[in-house]
Amino acid sequence: MSLPATLPNGYLPSGVHIAALSEVITRFGTTTPRRQVLANRLQELLTLARATVRLQRVFVWGSFVTDKPFPRDLDVFLLMQEGFDGELIRLPQAQRDVFNHQRARLLFEADVFWATEAIGLEELASWLGVYQLSRDMIPRGIVEVTFDDRNP
Repeated sequence: MSLPATLPNGYLPSGVHIAALSEVITRFGTTTPRRQVLANRLQELLTLARATVRLQRVFVWGSFVTDKPFPRDLDVFLLMQEGFDGELIRLPQAQRDVFNHQRARLLFEADVFWATEAIGLEELASWLGVYQLSRDMIPRGIVEVTFDDRNP
């Protein structure tokens, strides 16, 4: 699935757009040195999250998925398998850092939010609705990231 063009305001059209990580990196992570840094951090963060083998879905929004040449940071939501929260303490420190908001800010320049599937589809839809509004309450699209080695 291909990402749509950004609108004149720089945002993706409203909705949740599904794209492979490789497409997200090619589209949003190559045009400026700042974007390259953030793309590398996103890849590292997602590699660590996937290494838990409990990652179900990934959503990215904010300035990284716009046409701004210098996005401020990454905004990421990770949906984990139900029961993951009880396993978090047993993860290696590098993986735990992904799920600690302050550590993720420092290490990845990312605001990482996460929940388990226990939140349910209705609550997930509500969260995604919030992420589809800019700080100025302008509707915008967000990206659900898939991985080249598995189906969406």
